[in-house]
This record gives sequence, structure tokens and C-alpha cells, in this order.
Amino acid sequence: MRDIRLRRLLAIDHPILQAGVPWVSNPELVAAVSEAGGLGILHPSAGMAPEGDMAGNLRENIRATRRLTAAPFGVCFYLANPQVEGLIDVALQEGARIAVTYGGSPALFTGKLKADDATVLHQVSTVRHARGAEAQGVDVVIADGYEGGGIRGPEEIPNLVLVPQIAEAVSIPIIVSGGVMDARGYVAAMALGAHGVQLGTRFVATHECIAHPKYKEALLGAIDTGTIVAGRYHWPTRLLRSGKSIRSKNTEPPQDSDRQEFWDGELGATQIREAILDGNLDSSVAYCGAGVGLVSEIMSAAEVVENLASGSRTIIAGLR
Repeated sequence: MRDIRLRRLLAIDHPILQAGVPWVSNPELVAAVSEAGGLGILHPSAGMAPEGDMAGNLRENIRATRRLTAAPFGVCFYLANPQVEGLIDVALQEGARIAVTYGGSPALFTGKLKADDATVLHQVSTVRHARGAEAQGVDVVIADGYEGGGIRGPEEIPNLVLVPQIAEAVSIPIIVSGGVMDARGYVAAMALGAHGVQLGTRFVATHECIAHPKYKEALLGAIDTGTIVAGRYHWPTRLLRSGKSIRSKNTEPPQDSDRQEFWDGELGATQIREAILDGNLDSSVAYCGAGVGLVSEIMSAAEVVENLASGSRTIIAGLR
């Protein structure tokens, strides 16, 4: 089967990744996913105080995760973060050897990571970016479709059409991220040409995730129209539908202002902490995937992995 290639590369039993969500991809969640045979991914900001030391926080989280599991896990890096090089240094010093990079060119740090024997997975939103990532030496591309939560590609391409075209364009393994919430999405991703899947919102709605209960409850209460895309003036950003996200949908930066700075102040990672960690959903915004209407219960991370793996086998058997 196609997924064997990815499973061998990452030394995992199931080609299922838990996306690194800012503030809430914590050691307990990451370890639980990896223990279940998937691949947990730490976010450097997980559980950190608003003005905390991200490098120190990452170091402690890597150590905490390693105390909880001997299984492989990864760390994600937002390449536009001014601290990214220092964060990569910390991860490598602590022995982390699986890196997920996004939000910038893979030319920046792929060489550095590969020089330390790290496996590099890079998120892309177009065929051109996928080809470029392969040329820069990344091991895996993550097709990050428009359905996903948080920052989206400005071209707004959904995975149904993105993934088959990437599959024809590159020879390295492909992971689908965005829109996968259950075994049906898993099977669909494989049919499109993927070798594995990555889930963010579905793993937030688990017992091990430190996201605030109000945020989790809001995920359970959301329907098919439960997300909004704001920030198209700079980075399209998919948010959980709420009062502030509705207002943000059509908000534009003042004329002659810095669009990146305005986006950071409205929709950047620091702005979502209050919602997803503190539960203040009325006064802040929260990242959320378009498939949130398929999330109907809080379960353990291991149950999410098992439901995807066993459910996909049942679906495939029924198609024969």
C-alpha cells in the first residue's frame, strides 16, 4: 500500500499526523497520538504564558513529551516567526528529528535541518510550492488545502483538486491537511493520491488537549457553516464563527498601513490565545477547520487514531 512509504519514513504504525496548533498542541496530546501509532506534533507555544520564553517553553515541552513516550514525535516551525532559527536550534539540541515547516520558503532551513539528520515535512498550498519544496530537499510535502483552519494559501485551492495535481507533480510522499475529520476523509485523501493525513481541529476536541472547555464545546456545537474566512487582504485565515470573527471578515487595514502588522494584530497566533486557551470566544478569534460540523464528541486521542485506521479499513472493504 502507498502509506507504507510514509510509515517507514516516520517510523509510525498509522499515517496519521496531529497538526501543531498554536498554544494547544501540548506534550500530553502529542504523546497520546504517538503512543497510539500516529505522529504527534508539538507547537513551540503550547501552554506558554502570553509573554513567555518560547525557546525555553519548547525545550521543556520536548523533554516532557519524551518522558511520556518513546515513540517518534515532531515539532512544527512557522518560518515567518522571528525566533524560528533559535527554535530550530533548541529542537535539534533536544534530539527532535522530525520537523514540520510552514509559512515561508523551504530554502530557509531545510538544509540546516537535514544536516542534523532531521526529516523535513513542508506545508504547501500550490503545485508550484510542492515542486519547489521537493527541489529544496524536503522529505514530505503536506498539501494544506483551503478547508483547513488558521492561515490559508492566498490561492484558496481546496484539497479535492490540489492533491491529485501535487501527486502528479512530485515523487516524494504527500500528506493531506484540511477537511479530514473521520475515516471517510482519510479514505478520500488516499484516493486522491496521498500517503497520509494530518488533522488539527479533530485532535483539539480530545481529552488530552489543553484547549479551553468552552472552545471544545463550541467545536461540538458548530455546523457546516461554522467557519469564516477573514484576512484576505494579506493571509486568508479560517476562523470559528463568532461575533468577532464575523466582524473581522470584512475588516481591511487602513490605507498605507503595514498589512502584515495589521493581520498580526487581528488574526495572528497571539490573538487566538485568549479564545482557545482562556475560553474568551466573544472577544477573540479562534482557528478552526471547515469540517468542524463533523466533530460530534470529545474523545481520547487514541480513539481518534483508531477510528481513522479501523474505519478506513471497513470503508475500503465495503467498496470491494
